Amino acid sequence: MSSLYPSAASATSPTSAQLWADAARCIEAVHKHNRTIDWVEANRSDWLTHAETRALLYGSLRHYFSLRELVDGFLDKPLRNKDQDVYSLLLVGTYQLLYTDKPVHAVINETVEAAKLLRKQWAKGLVNAVLRRVASGQSTRILTNQTFDHPPWLVSALQSNYPASWREIVEANNSQAPMVLRVNLCKYSREQYMHKLTESGIGHTAGAGGQSIILDAAMPSSQLPDWSNGAVAVQDLGAQYAAQLLHNEIAHTNTPHAALRVLDACAAPGGKLAHLLELLANEQRPLTQPGVQPTECIAIDVNRERIAASHAILERLGHNLQLRQGDACEQAWWDRRPFDYILMDAPCSGTGTIRRHPDIKLLLREDAVFEHSRTQEKMLNNLWRTLAPGGTLLYCTCSLLQAENDQVISRFLKSKNNHAKVLNINLPSGKATEHGWQLLPTDPNTDGFYYALLRKQ
Repeated sequence: MSSLYPSAASATSPTSAQLWADAARCIEAVHKHNRTIDWVEANRSDWLTHAETRALLYGSLRHYFSLRELVDGFLDKPLRNKDQDVYSLLLVGTYQLLYTDKPVHAVINETVEAAKLLRKQWAKGLVNAVLRRVASGQSTRILTNQTFDHPPWLVSALQSNYPASWREIVEANNSQAPMVLRVNLCKYSREQYMHKLTESGIGHTAGAGGQSIILDAAMPSSQLPDWSNGAVAVQDLGAQYAAQLLHNEIAHTNTPHAALRVLDACAAPGGKLAHLLELLANEQRPLTQPGVQPTECIAIDVNRERIAASHAILERLGHNLQLRQGDACEQAWWDRRPFDYILMDAPCSGTGTIRRHPDIKLLLREDAVFEHSRTQEKMLNNLWRTLAPGGTLLYCTCSLLQAENDQVISRFLKSKNNHAKVLNINLPSGKATEHGWQLLPTDPNTDGFYYALLRKQ
Protein backbone atom coordinates (compact mmCIF):
# COMPACT_ATOMS: atom_id res chain seq x y z
CA MET A 1 0.00 0.00 0.00
CA SER A 2 1.54 3.32 -1.00
CA SER A 3 0.66 6.89 -0.21
CA LEU A 4 -0.13 9.31 -3.03
CA TYR A 5 -0.34 12.31 -0.76
CA PRO A 6 2.11 14.15 1.51
CA SER A 7 2.22 13.06 5.12
CA ALA A 8 1.77 15.33 8.08
CA ALA A 9 5.31 14.45 9.10
CA SER A 10 6.56 16.51 6.16
CA ALA A 11 5.12 19.69 7.63
CA THR A 12 7.06 21.76 10.15
CA SER A 13 3.96 22.51 12.22
CA PRO A 14 1.19 20.20 11.05
CA THR A 15 -2.38 21.41 11.31
CA SER A 16 -5.10 19.42 13.02
CA ALA A 17 -6.44 18.50 9.59
CA GLN A 18 -3.10 16.98 8.63
CA LEU A 19 -2.94 14.94 11.83
CA TRP A 20 -6.52 13.74 11.36
CA ALA A 21 -5.84 12.79 7.76
CA ASP A 22 -2.91 10.67 8.94
CA ALA A 23 -5.13 9.02 11.56
CA ALA A 24 -7.62 8.17 8.79
CA ARG A 25 -4.83 6.61 6.73
CA CYS A 26 -3.83 4.44 9.68
CA ILE A 27 -7.41 3.28 10.25
CA GLU A 28 -7.83 2.53 6.56
CA ALA A 29 -4.70 0.36 6.71
CA VAL A 30 -6.27 -1.66 9.53
CA HIS A 31 -9.88 -2.11 8.44
CA LYS A 32 -9.34 -2.21 4.65
CA HIS A 33 -5.89 -3.75 4.25
CA ASN A 34 -5.92 -5.92 7.41
CA ARG A 35 -2.72 -4.37 8.71
CA THR A 36 -1.90 -4.33 12.42
CA ILE A 37 -0.99 -1.20 14.34
CA ASP A 38 2.48 -2.70 14.75
CA TRP A 39 2.75 -2.92 10.96
CA VAL A 40 1.72 0.72 10.60
CA GLU A 41 4.32 1.76 13.16
CA ALA A 42 7.02 -0.25 11.39
CA ASN A 43 6.15 0.69 7.80
CA ARG A 44 4.28 4.03 7.96
CA SER A 45 5.90 5.64 10.98
CA ASP A 46 5.55 9.09 9.36
CA TRP A 47 1.81 8.81 9.92
CA LEU A 48 2.31 8.42 13.67
CA THR A 49 4.84 11.15 14.37
CA HIS A 50 2.50 13.12 16.63
CA ALA A 51 0.81 12.05 19.85
CA GLU A 52 -2.58 13.39 18.70
CA THR A 53 -2.59 11.13 15.64
CA ARG A 54 -1.80 8.12 17.82
CA ALA A 55 -4.56 9.06 20.27
CA LEU A 56 -7.08 9.37 17.43
CA LEU A 57 -6.02 6.03 15.98
CA TYR A 58 -6.35 4.13 19.25
CA GLY A 59 -9.54 5.91 20.31
CA SER A 60 -11.28 5.36 16.98
CA LEU A 61 -10.34 1.67 16.91
CA ARG A 62 -11.44 1.14 20.52
CA HIS A 63 -14.90 2.41 19.57
CA TYR A 64 -14.82 1.23 15.96
CA PHE A 65 -17.98 -0.88 16.01
CA SER A 66 -20.27 1.75 17.56
CA LEU A 67 -18.76 4.53 15.43
CA ARG A 68 -19.28 2.44 12.31
CA GLU A 69 -22.93 1.79 13.10
CA LEU A 70 -23.54 5.46 13.74
CA VAL A 71 -21.81 6.63 10.55
CA ASP A 72 -23.49 3.94 8.46
CA GLY A 73 -26.85 5.23 9.65
CA PHE A 74 -26.13 8.59 8.01
CA LEU A 75 -24.87 7.27 4.69
CA ASP A 76 -27.33 6.74 1.86
CA LYS A 77 -25.13 3.93 0.53
CA PRO A 78 -21.80 2.38 1.45
CA LEU A 79 -18.73 4.20 0.22
CA ARG A 80 -16.73 2.58 -2.54
CA ASN A 81 -13.72 0.47 -1.69
CA LYS A 82 -11.37 3.12 -3.07
CA ASP A 83 -12.95 5.70 -0.75
CA GLN A 84 -12.36 3.89 2.53
CA ASP A 85 -9.96 6.67 3.51
CA VAL A 86 -12.98 8.99 3.56
CA TYR A 87 -14.94 6.46 5.58
CA SER A 88 -12.05 6.24 8.05
CA LEU A 89 -11.99 10.02 8.26
CA LEU A 90 -15.70 10.02 9.15
CA LEU A 91 -14.90 7.64 12.01
CA VAL A 92 -12.14 9.97 13.22
CA GLY A 93 -14.44 12.98 13.14
CA THR A 94 -17.31 11.15 14.83
CA TYR A 95 -14.99 9.87 17.54
CA GLN A 96 -13.90 13.40 18.36
CA LEU A 97 -17.47 14.71 18.49
CA LEU A 98 -18.46 11.98 20.92
CA TYR A 99 -15.38 11.34 23.04
CA THR A 100 -13.38 14.58 23.17
CA ASP A 101 -14.14 18.09 24.37
CA LYS A 102 -13.06 19.81 21.15
CA PRO A 103 -15.49 22.45 19.86
CA VAL A 104 -18.00 21.04 17.40
CA HIS A 105 -17.33 23.66 14.73
CA ALA A 106 -13.57 23.05 14.94
CA VAL A 107 -13.99 19.29 14.57
CA ILE A 108 -16.26 19.65 11.54
CA ASN A 109 -14.12 22.28 9.84
CA GLU A 110 -10.84 20.44 10.34
CA THR A 111 -12.31 17.11 9.25
CA VAL A 112 -13.61 18.70 6.07
CA GLU A 113 -10.16 20.18 5.51
CA ALA A 114 -8.65 16.73 6.06
CA ALA A 115 -10.78 15.39 3.19
CA LYS A 116 -9.01 17.85 0.92
CA LEU A 117 -5.63 16.57 2.14
CA LEU A 118 -6.74 13.07 1.20
CA ARG A 119 -7.34 14.46 -2.29
CA LYS A 120 -11.05 13.74 -2.01
CA GLN A 121 -12.47 17.18 -2.73
CA TRP A 122 -15.81 15.64 -3.67
CA ALA A 123 -16.17 14.30 -0.11
CA LYS A 124 -16.16 17.70 1.63
CA GLY A 125 -19.93 18.05 1.47
CA LEU A 126 -20.49 14.47 2.59
CA VAL A 127 -18.16 14.83 5.57
CA ASN A 128 -19.76 18.11 6.56
CA ALA A 129 -23.29 16.71 6.32
CA VAL A 130 -22.61 13.50 8.26
CA LEU A 131 -20.74 15.20 11.09
CA ARG A 132 -23.36 17.94 11.41
CA ARG A 133 -26.05 15.28 11.79
CA VAL A 134 -23.96 13.52 14.43
CA ALA A 135 -23.39 16.79 16.29
CA SER A 136 -27.00 17.98 16.03
CA GLY A 137 -28.32 15.13 18.09
CA GLN A 138 -30.43 13.64 15.29
CA SER A 139 -29.02 10.35 16.46
CA THR A 140 -26.99 10.46 19.67
CA ARG A 141 -27.64 6.77 20.18
CA ILE A 142 -24.30 5.05 20.71
CA LEU A 143 -24.81 1.35 20.22
CA THR A 144 -22.22 0.05 22.65
CA ASN A 145 -25.07 -1.51 24.63
CA GLN A 146 -25.55 -3.85 21.67
CA THR A 147 -22.10 -4.16 20.11
CA PHE A 148 -20.02 -3.43 23.23
CA ASP A 149 -17.46 -2.28 20.65
CA HIS A 150 -16.43 -5.90 20.14
CA PRO A 151 -17.24 -8.31 17.32
CA PRO A 152 -20.33 -10.35 18.24
CA TRP A 153 -18.49 -13.69 18.28
CA LEU A 154 -15.99 -12.35 20.84
CA VAL A 155 -18.75 -10.98 23.06
CA SER A 156 -20.37 -14.44 22.99
CA ALA A 157 -17.06 -16.11 23.83
CA LEU A 158 -16.46 -13.81 26.78
CA GLN A 159 -20.01 -14.33 28.00
CA SER A 160 -19.43 -18.10 27.89
CA ASN A 161 -16.02 -17.93 29.58
CA TYR A 162 -16.86 -15.26 32.15
CA PRO A 163 -20.64 -15.24 32.74
CA ALA A 164 -20.38 -13.11 35.88
CA SER A 165 -17.79 -10.55 34.75
CA TRP A 166 -17.86 -10.32 30.94
CA ARG A 167 -19.37 -6.81 30.95
CA GLU A 168 -16.54 -5.49 33.11
CA ILE A 169 -14.02 -7.20 30.83
CA VAL A 170 -15.34 -5.61 27.62
CA GLU A 171 -15.47 -2.22 29.35
CA ALA A 172 -11.85 -2.65 30.44
CA ASN A 173 -10.91 -3.65 26.89
CA ASN A 174 -12.29 -0.32 25.66
CA SER A 175 -10.16 1.69 28.09
CA GLN A 176 -6.55 2.83 27.93
CA ALA A 177 -4.02 0.53 29.56
CA PRO A 178 -1.58 1.86 32.15
CA MET A 179 2.05 2.39 31.19
CA VAL A 180 4.14 -0.01 33.26
CA LEU A 181 7.94 -0.08 33.48
CA ARG A 182 10.29 -2.92 34.42
CA VAL A 183 13.49 -1.71 36.02
CA ASN A 184 16.61 -3.43 34.69
CA LEU A 185 18.18 -4.73 37.92
CA CYS A 186 21.53 -4.99 36.16
CA LYS A 187 21.50 -1.18 36.00
CA TYR A 188 19.46 0.13 38.93
CA SER A 189 17.38 -0.94 41.88
CA ARG A 190 13.74 0.06 41.65
CA GLU A 191 14.23 2.63 44.42
CA GLN A 192 17.15 4.21 42.54
CA TYR A 193 15.17 4.52 39.33
CA MET A 194 12.09 5.85 41.09
CA HIS A 195 14.34 8.58 42.46
CA LYS A 196 15.42 9.46 38.90
CA LEU A 197 11.77 9.65 37.85
CA THR A 198 11.03 11.98 40.75
CA GLU A 199 13.96 14.19 39.78
CA SER A 200 12.57 14.33 36.23
CA GLY A 201 9.10 15.29 37.45
CA ILE A 202 7.49 12.07 36.19
CA GLY A 203 4.64 10.89 38.42
CA HIS A 204 4.69 7.21 39.33
CA THR A 205 3.96 4.53 41.92
CA ALA A 206 5.60 1.20 42.70
CA GLY A 207 3.82 -1.85 41.28
CA ALA A 208 3.61 -5.42 42.48
CA GLY A 209 6.89 -7.34 42.63
CA GLY A 210 10.33 -5.83 42.93
CA GLN A 211 10.80 -4.28 39.50
CA SER A 212 7.55 -2.74 38.26
CA ILE A 213 6.69 0.96 38.24
CA ILE A 214 3.31 2.37 37.19
CA LEU A 215 3.46 5.79 35.52
CA ASP A 216 0.73 8.28 36.32
CA ALA A 217 0.43 9.11 32.61
CA ALA A 218 1.73 7.51 29.43
CA MET A 219 4.68 9.16 27.72
CA PRO A 220 7.16 8.40 24.92
CA SER A 221 9.56 5.80 26.23
CA SER A 222 12.51 7.63 24.67
CA GLN A 223 11.89 10.48 27.15
CA LEU A 224 12.37 8.26 30.20
CA PRO A 225 15.57 8.79 32.21
CA ASP A 226 18.48 6.69 30.95
CA TRP A 227 16.26 4.89 28.45
CA SER A 228 18.94 4.63 25.77
CA ASN A 229 21.27 2.94 28.26
CA GLY A 230 18.76 0.21 29.05
CA ALA A 231 17.70 1.35 32.50
CA VAL A 232 14.10 0.22 32.02
CA ALA A 233 11.78 -1.56 29.63
CA VAL A 234 8.08 -0.97 29.01
CA GLN A 235 6.33 -4.21 29.97
CA ASP A 236 2.85 -4.91 31.30
CA LEU A 237 2.74 -6.06 34.90
CA GLY A 238 1.02 -9.29 33.91
CA ALA A 239 3.78 -10.06 31.42
CA GLN A 240 6.39 -9.50 34.13
CA TYR A 241 5.04 -12.46 36.09
CA ALA A 242 6.34 -14.90 33.44
CA ALA A 243 10.04 -14.49 34.22
CA GLN A 244 9.29 -14.19 37.93
CA LEU A 245 7.43 -17.51 37.99
CA LEU A 246 10.17 -19.36 36.11
CA HIS A 247 12.93 -17.73 38.13
CA ASN A 248 11.21 -18.69 41.38
CA GLU A 249 11.20 -22.31 40.24
CA ILE A 250 14.90 -22.10 39.38
CA ALA A 251 15.76 -20.49 42.72
CA HIS A 252 13.73 -22.95 44.80
CA THR A 253 14.95 -26.14 43.15
CA ASN A 254 18.65 -25.45 42.52
CA THR A 255 21.79 -24.24 44.25
CA PRO A 256 22.78 -20.65 43.34
CA HIS A 257 25.57 -21.59 40.91
CA ALA A 258 24.09 -24.74 39.42
CA ALA A 259 24.74 -25.24 35.70
CA LEU A 260 21.35 -25.25 34.02
CA ARG A 261 19.90 -25.13 30.52
CA VAL A 262 16.99 -22.78 29.98
CA LEU A 263 14.97 -22.42 26.77
CA ASP A 264 12.79 -19.53 25.69
CA ALA A 265 10.89 -21.22 22.89
CA CYS A 266 9.00 -18.21 21.48
CA ALA A 267 11.38 -15.46 22.49
CA ALA A 268 10.50 -12.50 20.23
CA PRO A 269 10.13 -9.64 20.90
CA GLY A 270 12.37 -10.45 23.84
CA GLY A 271 10.77 -8.76 26.84
CA LYS A 272 10.24 -11.88 28.96
CA LEU A 273 13.65 -13.25 27.96
CA ALA A 274 15.43 -10.02 28.95
CA HIS A 275 13.58 -10.03 32.26
CA LEU A 276 14.68 -13.59 33.01
CA LEU A 277 18.29 -12.76 32.10
CA GLU A 278 18.20 -9.79 34.47
CA LEU A 279 16.86 -11.90 37.34
CA LEU A 280 19.50 -14.58 36.79
CA ALA A 281 22.34 -12.07 36.43
CA ASN A 282 21.25 -10.05 39.46
CA GLU A 283 21.10 -13.19 41.58
CA GLN A 284 24.51 -14.50 40.56
CA ARG A 285 26.66 -11.48 39.66
CA PRO A 286 27.18 -7.91 40.95
CA LEU A 287 25.33 -5.16 39.11
CA THR A 288 28.60 -3.97 37.56
CA GLN A 289 28.61 -7.05 35.30
CA PRO A 290 25.32 -6.89 33.42
CA GLY A 291 24.22 -9.68 31.13
CA VAL A 292 26.43 -12.46 32.62
CA GLN A 293 24.56 -15.67 33.42
CA PRO A 294 25.78 -18.90 35.06
CA THR A 295 23.12 -20.79 33.17
CA GLU A 296 23.04 -21.63 29.48
CA CYS A 297 20.11 -19.78 27.95
CA ILE A 298 18.86 -20.73 24.50
CA ALA A 299 16.28 -18.57 22.73
CA ILE A 300 14.48 -19.35 19.49
CA ASP A 301 11.72 -17.81 17.42
CA VAL A 302 10.30 -18.75 14.04
CA ASN A 303 10.04 -15.18 12.70
CA ARG A 304 13.28 -13.78 11.28
CA GLU A 305 12.08 -10.15 11.33
CA ARG A 306 10.98 -10.39 14.96
CA ILE A 307 14.36 -11.90 15.84
CA ALA A 308 16.11 -8.85 14.38
CA ALA A 309 13.87 -6.54 16.44
CA SER A 310 14.55 -8.63 19.55
CA HIS A 311 18.30 -8.30 19.12
CA ALA A 312 17.93 -4.51 19.19
CA ILE A 313 15.87 -4.70 22.39
CA LEU A 314 18.32 -7.04 24.10
CA GLU A 315 21.28 -4.92 23.03
CA ARG A 316 19.74 -1.75 24.50
CA LEU A 317 19.22 -3.57 27.81
CA GLY A 318 22.81 -4.84 27.84
CA HIS A 319 22.25 -8.52 27.01
CA ASN A 320 24.46 -10.31 24.50
CA LEU A 321 22.33 -13.41 24.01
CA GLN A 322 21.58 -14.15 20.36
CA LEU A 323 18.23 -15.59 19.27
CA ARG A 324 18.21 -18.48 16.83
CA GLN A 325 15.62 -19.05 14.18
CA GLY A 326 13.69 -22.18 15.01
CA ASP A 327 10.15 -23.53 14.96
CA ALA A 328 9.02 -24.67 18.41
CA CYS A 329 6.61 -27.11 16.73
CA GLU A 330 9.61 -28.98 15.30
CA GLN A 331 13.02 -30.12 16.56
CA ALA A 332 15.43 -29.27 13.73
CA TRP A 333 17.02 -26.55 15.90
CA TRP A 334 17.54 -28.83 18.96
CA ASP A 335 20.98 -30.29 19.78
CA ARG A 336 19.40 -33.23 21.71
CA ARG A 337 20.61 -31.92 25.06
CA PRO A 338 17.57 -31.63 27.35
CA PHE A 339 16.50 -28.42 29.03
CA ASP A 340 15.91 -27.98 32.75
CA TYR A 341 13.44 -25.12 32.30
CA ILE A 342 11.36 -24.00 29.35
CA LEU A 343 9.43 -20.77 28.86
CA MET A 344 6.71 -21.34 26.29
CA ASP A 345 5.06 -18.01 25.51
CA ALA A 346 2.64 -19.54 23.04
CA PRO A 347 1.34 -17.65 19.98
CA CYS A 348 -2.29 -16.84 20.67
CA SER A 349 -5.26 -14.61 19.88
CA GLY A 350 -3.97 -11.77 22.06
CA THR A 351 -7.46 -11.19 23.47
CA GLY A 352 -5.96 -10.25 26.83
CA THR A 353 -4.12 -7.29 25.30
CA ILE A 354 -6.96 -5.58 23.42
CA ARG A 355 -6.50 -2.41 25.46
CA ARG A 356 -3.04 -2.05 23.93
CA HIS A 357 -3.94 -3.54 20.56
CA PRO A 358 -7.53 -2.51 19.70
CA ASP A 359 -6.89 -3.61 16.12
CA ILE A 360 -7.30 -7.19 17.38
CA LYS A 361 -11.06 -6.61 17.55
CA LEU A 362 -11.12 -5.88 13.82
CA LEU A 363 -8.59 -8.42 12.60
CA LEU A 364 -9.08 -11.55 14.74
CA ARG A 365 -11.30 -14.24 13.22
CA GLU A 366 -13.29 -16.65 15.33
CA ASP A 367 -11.80 -19.68 13.59
CA ALA A 368 -8.29 -18.36 14.31
CA VAL A 369 -8.78 -19.21 17.99
CA PHE A 370 -9.20 -22.88 17.07
CA GLU A 371 -6.14 -22.68 14.82
CA HIS A 372 -4.12 -21.18 17.66
CA SER A 373 -5.19 -23.90 20.07
CA ARG A 374 -4.06 -26.62 17.66
CA THR A 375 -0.67 -24.93 17.26
CA GLN A 376 -0.34 -24.49 21.03
CA GLU A 377 -1.05 -28.16 21.66
CA LYS A 378 1.42 -29.25 18.96
CA MET A 379 4.08 -26.93 20.34
CA LEU A 380 3.53 -28.07 23.92
CA ASN A 381 3.85 -31.74 23.04
CA ASN A 382 6.97 -31.09 20.98
CA LEU A 383 8.76 -28.98 23.60
CA TRP A 384 7.87 -31.45 26.34
CA ARG A 385 10.11 -33.98 24.63
CA THR A 386 13.06 -31.58 24.97
CA LEU A 387 12.50 -31.15 28.73
CA ALA A 388 14.68 -33.14 31.14
CA PRO A 389 13.03 -35.41 33.75
CA GLY A 390 12.32 -33.27 36.77
CA GLY A 391 12.34 -30.17 34.59
CA THR A 392 9.68 -27.45 34.56
CA LEU A 393 7.81 -25.84 31.68
CA LEU A 394 5.90 -22.57 32.02
CA TYR A 395 3.04 -22.33 29.52
CA CYS A 396 1.67 -18.85 29.04
CA THR A 397 -0.57 -16.90 26.70
CA CYS A 398 -1.96 -13.37 26.58
CA SER A 399 -5.42 -14.78 25.92
CA LEU A 400 -8.66 -14.60 27.89
CA LEU A 401 -10.17 -17.66 26.22
CA GLN A 402 -10.19 -21.08 27.84
CA ALA A 403 -9.82 -22.68 24.40
CA GLU A 404 -6.22 -21.45 24.39
CA ASN A 405 -5.56 -21.89 28.08
CA ASP A 406 -7.00 -24.51 30.43
CA GLN A 407 -8.45 -26.58 27.59
CA VAL A 408 -5.02 -26.93 25.95
CA ILE A 409 -3.47 -28.01 29.26
CA SER A 410 -6.36 -30.38 29.95
CA ARG A 411 -5.89 -32.23 26.66
CA PHE A 412 -2.14 -32.37 27.25
CA LEU A 413 -2.54 -33.86 30.72
CA LYS A 414 -4.77 -36.64 29.41
CA SER A 415 -1.84 -38.15 27.51
CA LYS A 416 -0.52 -41.14 29.47
CA ASN A 417 3.04 -40.60 28.23
CA ASN A 418 3.54 -37.05 29.42
CA HIS A 419 3.96 -37.76 33.14
CA ALA A 420 3.18 -34.11 33.87
CA LYS A 421 2.36 -32.63 37.25
CA VAL A 422 0.62 -29.27 37.59
CA LEU A 423 2.35 -26.94 40.06
CA ASN A 424 0.49 -24.36 42.11
CA ILE A 425 0.63 -20.69 41.14
CA ASN A 426 -0.25 -17.79 43.42
CA LEU A 427 0.07 -14.28 42.03
CA PRO A 428 -0.85 -10.92 43.64
CA SER A 429 -3.89 -10.57 41.36
CA GLY A 430 -6.06 -12.78 39.18
CA LYS A 431 -7.40 -16.15 40.22
CA ALA A 432 -6.65 -19.84 40.00
CA THR A 433 -8.19 -21.93 37.24
CA GLU A 434 -8.44 -25.71 36.99
CA HIS A 435 -4.85 -26.04 35.78
CA GLY A 436 -3.28 -22.59 36.03
CA TRP A 437 -3.78 -18.92 36.80
CA GLN A 438 -5.77 -16.29 34.87
CA LEU A 439 -5.16 -12.55 34.93
CA LEU A 440 -7.80 -10.21 33.52
CA PRO A 441 -7.69 -6.62 32.24
CA THR A 442 -10.00 -5.82 35.16
CA ASP A 443 -7.23 -6.76 37.62
CA PRO A 444 -5.03 -3.91 38.91
CA ASN A 445 -2.52 -2.76 36.27
CA THR A 446 -2.44 -5.98 34.24
CA ASP A 447 -3.52 -7.14 30.83
CA GLY A 448 -5.08 -10.57 30.43
CA PHE A 449 -2.55 -13.41 30.83
CA TYR A 450 -2.72 -17.13 31.52
CA TYR A 451 -0.01 -19.20 33.22
CA ALA A 452 0.37 -22.92 33.87
CA LEU A 453 3.43 -24.54 35.49
CA LEU A 454 4.11 -28.16 34.55
CA ARG A 455 6.80 -30.43 36.00
CA LYS A 456 8.00 -33.53 34.22
CA GLN A 457 7.80 -36.42 36.68
